[in-house]
Amino acid sequence: MTYQNRTEPANVAADDSGTHAALALADHHFDNGRTADALRAYQDVLAEQPCHVHALHRTALAHFRGAERSLARDFLERALNVAPEHAELWEHRGLIAALAGEHVVAEACYHRAIALSGGTASLHRNLGDVLKLAGRRGEACAHYEKALGFDPALHHAVQRIARLSLEDGRYEEAVNYLRRAWTLGAARLVDGVELINVLSQLGRIEEADAQIALMRTTFAADPRALDALAFCLNELHRYEKAREVAVQGLAVDAGSAGLHHNAAYASNMLGDHALMRQHSFEAARLKPDDAHLQFNVAVSLLRDGEFEDGWRHYRWHERLPENSTLAQPGFPEWCGEPVAGRRFLLVGEQGLGDQIQSLRYVDWLQRQGATVDVWVGEALAGAAACASGVNRVWTTLPPGPYDYWCRMFRFPDHMRLATSMLPLAMPYLGAPSSVVGRWRERIVGSISSNSRKHRVGLVWAGNPDYEFDRYRSIALSALHPMLARSEVAWFALQKGAAQCDVEALPPGIDMTPLGPEIANFTDTLAIVQSLDLVITVDTSVAHLAGAAGVPVWILLPTCTDWRWMTGRSDTPWYPSARLFRQRALGRWDEVIEEVGEALNGVLLP
Repeated sequence: MTYQNRTEPANVAADDSGTHAALALADHHFDNGRTADALRAYQDVLAEQPCHVHALHRTALAHFRGAERSLARDFLERALNVAPEHAELWEHRGLIAALAGEHVVAEACYHRAIALSGGTASLHRNLGDVLKLAGRRGEACAHYEKALGFDPALHHAVQRIARLSLEDGRYEEAVNYLRRAWTLGAARLVDGVELINVLSQLGRIEEADAQIALMRTTFAADPRALDALAFCLNELHRYEKAREVAVQGLAVDAGSAGLHHNAAYASNMLGDHALMRQHSFEAARLKPDDAHLQFNVAVSLLRDGEFEDGWRHYRWHERLPENSTLAQPGFPEWCGEPVAGRRFLLVGEQGLGDQIQSLRYVDWLQRQGATVDVWVGEALAGAAACASGVNRVWTTLPPGPYDYWCRMFRFPDHMRLATSMLPLAMPYLGAPSSVVGRWRERIVGSISSNSRKHRVGLVWAGNPDYEFDRYRSIALSALHPMLARSEVAWFALQKGAAQCDVEALPPGIDMTPLGPEIANFTDTLAIVQSLDLVITVDTSVAHLAGAAGVPVWILLPTCTDWRWMTGRSDTPWYPSARLFRQRALGRWDEVIEEVGEALNGVLLP
């Protein structure tokens, strides 16, 4: 909500010459932004004529300029007592009420002003704003439309109708008003980005692409605008175009950290990790205190196997804003000191797969003479108790005391972990023999007694709440060509909603769904130990199988995690793992074909 000052010296002819001169001086100060001088001059006028409407109004506006809203309100009230027929006084009184959150008072004031004046663009706009804040969206739109009747170029009203239409699901109307807002040009970047977002959400990709092209031309010389556009495209998962726009911007300003970051982000998603590294390093150089940019350097270094620098740089992870609430146990934090004879708490962090991967450090600590407890996610407690060297498992901060504690992903830096030291311990996870025996009996019992089928576990989907799950998970239907093998007894280890996909499998695929029977990670661990092979997307099951030394084939998207490194089909973290990598983001057909061929090789007599 805004105000327009249209006050004129009222009834000046009736003023005496002294008042006239004081009023002219006050107006001169006011019009030239000298608010304090204007206030003193208006006070001189009011000392002579306490009911001078113009002086009262201008004094109110001067106090408003100085953020003294209560004084502004008081002077407007005095002016209204003198001249209640002045529409502009009611309008400005409504503005003060609206800013104070007094929506009922503001609405009444605006309606009174409209009744007196017949309406103006600013009155209907401001009333629309009050009604919008009060949740009366339909009435708000009606008044924004009336404002446009007075001023068709009023960008504020056009943009408000567009956003209300979008929020109410009137998408076609939203698109039309966003196009109109873009044409007006008052906030082209914001309007253009919002238009691209709406068109993309509606699946109108050709129109979105036309708007992208128009913005690339319009803002060709504006690197900040191109940075905002590249960010928008990354958010929309339009990574090819995001990188193109970022590169276009860098041709104008090679020193833009934001453009380098957007280019790095898009490159990572597309699987071009060399280019990601190049842009990440440059962005970090340009903004040495930015935790996100510095952490991206750690990711690139670790992905390339440069552990010494990578682990050192990984400390930036704790400085990320989202990690500001990480627990800080009240014991000495380990920085590489000798641990023989010491009590040590290894603190889990990040996802369950990350914690499974890091449980290997317990074995190393025990070999150094430490007694090691671990603090992990509740879902992992049972499986963590099966890890080599674990003394006790906690799922909340333990009371201690401990001689040292360390987070799982700070640990490698302090122990100076190098790739040549991996896998460090193997296998380091194994379910209790009683649990393995129970599941082995269940698995064998599901296969015909005279059958020599290979027992292969399958996981095709991760947690759908994960931001990039759409890229790592695979529709079970896409795997049908790989599954149609009579020599394989498949066992679905899938949990969650995706486990129901088994019901739609075509005849001839031997698939036993175990998901409903799996109670915890210890069950899953025992199952993978009872199989000949596990085939999985990048989930915690991949880590469980790898940690248990079970053959596991992991299907990876282009935007894979740093731990799987680049350009290799094996991993130093898990010697029993084989990696199958996407060549193009979202394209699983070649990966599935490659896995099928590898499976044929395993099944050959």
